[in-house]
Amino acid sequence: MSIGIDIGKYKIKIVELESNNDNIEIKKMGSLSVFEDINRFDLEKISRSQLEASTYDLAQKLGINTKKAKDVVSSISGSMVDIREIVTLDMPDQELSVSLELEAKKHIPLDGTDAIIDYHHLGVNNKEIDKINVLLASTTKNIIKEHASLVKNAGFKPNIFDSDPIAISNNYQFNNELPEEGTDVILNIGNSTTNLIVWGKNCPFFSRNIEIAGNYFTTEIMRQFNVDYKTAESMKFDKGIEAFNEEEPIDTENIGIAVEKRTPFNEFAEEIKRTLRFYMKNNNQAFFNKFYITGGSASLPGIDTFIATTLNVNVELLDPTKNINNSIAVKNLNQYTAAIGLALRGLDI
Repeated sequence: MSIGIDIGKYKIKIVELESNNDNIEIKKMGSLSVFEDINRFDLEKISRSQLEASTYDLAQKLGINTKKAKDVVSSISGSMVDIREIVTLDMPDQELSVSLELEAKKHIPLDGTDAIIDYHHLGVNNKEIDKINVLLASTTKNIIKEHASLVKNAGFKPNIFDSDPIAISNNYQFNNELPEEGTDVILNIGNSTTNLIVWGKNCPFFSRNIEIAGNYFTTEIMRQFNVDYKTAESMKFDKGIEAFNEEEPIDTENIGIAVEKRTPFNEFAEEIKRTLRFYMKNNNQAFFNKFYITGGSASLPGIDTFIATTLNVNVELLDPTKNINNSIAVKNLNQYTAAIGLALRGLDI
């Protein structure tokens, strides 16, 4: 058994997996909103005690004995962990750890505590002799300590800590084949953040957090139509990318030109374009095969078609249980992609 806990700021998601003769099955799965009254939701006012209580309550709701739970894997917010693929000299593990710690200090926020790193060998670099590719994840001792305290206060014994981009990547790789040529792009569109991941078998791993996601769309609807959060959420999930077309049309009769209406979804697409241009600039031999979208906001009506049309790419909804047995019916399965990826790591997959 393995338990994945995705501690989101909008919802907590928990998945319990069981491995039996190479078959993986979801035994328990559920989510719980951090705020009971959705109209009180505010990213700036979420306390750690709310996250702890919500995680504990969800575990009880799912019938999980937190004191006996083993192989628990939880996620640290993507903004608190730096993940990057680097090229370095092939050296013994002890020397490599020292070298990578020095590299990590260049990229993590300085909070007065030591750097904490984890890394994974990706293989020999095919361009430079005596060098290897390494996936480096780094954070600080203080961030690890605070996250461990949160997990403990939620009733669980702190065990393995991961990050959303790595969890999403684990889920993707378990259910799909990495492309031999070029890369695939994964967009995990959550509530507060979108994780953009670029990955191919022979292209560098890359991830970036985009601060445009579900909550940004909702608050813009609130602002433009002067409605509360609950109403804006309903408009967003009912109308999707058409939610901003409820306003009165712009009168262009006396202007003489057509005015294209820009929405937060256009801003979202521009951020994706900028990120991918950066990747291409640093990896000029790379190209993009397929875009996968997932996360709680991936089910917004029309968002897949909008991304496909605006970026001129092939878009597909990621199936987080493609190679996993699941008999539990839930609303919006894609919100569990990270939690499933976390639980897969707990099974050492």
